[in-house]
Amino acid sequence: MELALYEFPLAIVFAGVPLPGRTNPYIILLTPNPVVSIDVDVEESKTTSTRIDGVRPGWRYDLAVKSFVDTLSARLEQPIKVNITVKVGESVSYPPAASIYAATTLALVKSIADAAGYELDQREVLDSASSIDTEAGIGLDYIDGLREAMMLGKSIVYRKSEELIELGTGVRLEFELVGEEDIGEEAVEVLKEPLFSALTRLSGLAVVEAVKRLREDEADVFRLVQRVDNAIFYLLYGAETPRAECKWTPSLQRVYGICKPGTGLGDTIEFVL
Repeated sequence: MELALYEFPLAIVFAGVPLPGRTNPYIILLTPNPVVSIDVDVEESKTTSTRIDGVRPGWRYDLAVKSFVDTLSARLEQPIKVNITVKVGESVSYPPAASIYAATTLALVKSIADAAGYELDQREVLDSASSIDTEAGIGLDYIDGLREAMMLGKSIVYRKSEELIELGTGVRLEFELVGEEDIGEEAVEVLKEPLFSALTRLSGLAVVEAVKRLREDEADVFRLVQRVDNAIFYLLYGAETPRAECKWTPSLQRVYGICKPGTGLGDTIEFVL
């Protein structure tokens, strides 16, 4: 099989925190141009195997991709040998693992379909990737949101099982991407009701308010989502609050930091609403 190359913009969760057993909204921001390229080589084999070269966002990414490939192979009822090479723009030293995983899984679904001569539309690609994720034990709703934004090519407000909303303001924002940190065990059983429901409502309301302020071009949106999201990440996952002008976003069983420009902690990347 010939090597297939797929390119995607970089996507991040700007606002919203994943809450176990709940479906809350997220604001997903996208870079204006492709930043991630995925080379995929797939061929039939006696046993299923996955090799990943290039950018390696960590063992959690590797494990998730291999689980995805194993599940995809089981669905095909055919062992496959997959070689993946991940490249990102030189301006990104610490690419978010969740975004790279979202791009990788889209590329895998597309490459299998292309190799088999199937023409999948955008919705079929997204639904296939999501269902494979669920079967593989990944099943993270914000990953679905990242894939939706990447395929659409626009920043969105996403809530699973609901129609997405395009932001479409054209406003450009810059953030420093500063890398990942570990989190602790979720504290749902510690918080219990009604505190967990209160956190769920707070997180959802903060996203709704952030969308309103973004559309009105207000200047304090980052501070709003920074305060709310960092607080919830700490209460629910024990993620220590980052230094001023930075906030956590969800990654693969970790948190990923983004900061306002000028902190000097990472690479400055432009996103467009």
